[in-house]
Amino acid sequence: MHKCLLVVSYGLLVLLAFGQLVHSNDQTDLVGIQLAQAVEPESVEELPTSRLGVFGQAVDYVDVAQRQASDRFGNFMGQVDGFFGDAGSNEDAVSNRSWARIRLDANKPGGEDIDVGPSFKLRAVLPQTERRFKLLFSTEDNDSELAGENFESALAPGSRDDQNASLAIRFIRTARDTGGLSFDLGIRQRDSEVQYFTLVKSTFKGQMARLWFASASNNYYYFSKSGFENKLAFDFRRPLFSKDDFFFRSNTQFNWRKRQKGSIIGQTLGFYMQFGPRKSFALEALAGYHTALNTGVSDRFRGHEFRIRWRHNIWRPWFFYEVWPAVSWFASNDYEKAYGALVRLEVVIGQQ
Repeated sequence: MHKCLLVVSYGLLVLLAFGQLVHSNDQTDLVGIQLAQAVEPESVEELPTSRLGVFGQAVDYVDVAQRQASDRFGNFMGQVDGFFGDAGSNEDAVSNRSWARIRLDANKPGGEDIDVGPSFKLRAVLPQTERRFKLLFSTEDNDSELAGENFESALAPGSRDDQNASLAIRFIRTARDTGGLSFDLGIRQRDSEVQYFTLVKSTFKGQMARLWFASASNNYYYFSKSGFENKLAFDFRRPLFSKDDFFFRSNTQFNWRKRQKGSIIGQTLGFYMQFGPRKSFALEALAGYHTALNTGVSDRFRGHEFRIRWRHNIWRPWFFYEVWPAVSWFASNDYEKAYGALVRLEVVIGQQ
């Protein structure tokens, strides 16, 4: 099922990217520093085609195709938004912050074989509904950008591929500076089955003490076949040396699910730095622990890992690459030292 969804997703993007060329008459959240943020496009002086070489013309063609894909994507989301409200009333006055992201990952976890695969994520904000509705589609391993989520595959064997495709509509009940409440209703592949699910997400954040900022979130899922799953997370951040682009962060997560004894605990400690608008760096230490033994889990301590994360926006404002070298001591590898790495290429369409 998830392969079919992925093929459909890429087919839509191809149509968005090249439909403008065929039909020439058509209208043309690391927390604190956000390693996954997209950089706003910069103005580029356009040169006459005669002054561009073959490579320059190819680059110019790619820029035009990406820009047209973003424009058509925005127009398409405006049409979808019109279904929920009067899109013709003040369409130009409403900011469309919808975006789509394509990633290609080459991942080599410690003690495991290399895995190469694409992923796609879509977030469509519907301004005409007073921004209370979002359309979400993802084939990425996790819905969250939290660092601790990326360690979940090491904490629970077999969890890496149990929810790798989802489609949902999100209703935002409240959204304030101090927290929010939202509801998701959708369909997701989980435990090798396609299931309906609901999600209730609540968040709270605020300043805990001088220079310390805290947030708490709880995600309660209910799947039509697998039953419930609850994720509770606590996050603490502190800027260092009076710099807004240099943070220390601690993230603790608890996970409960049906037919699972006890809780899975994940801990992430890290330093996060932003070098201008295009470069980000993180140094992280991660560890996992099971409060009870379950099928396939013979050791409560699941191991620990140290890793570096580097993200860089190059060539064009919508193109990124990431490199994550890591060294780990996992229970699945008998706590032996193992080296791993992730190399990622990313393209963003629209505004992220």
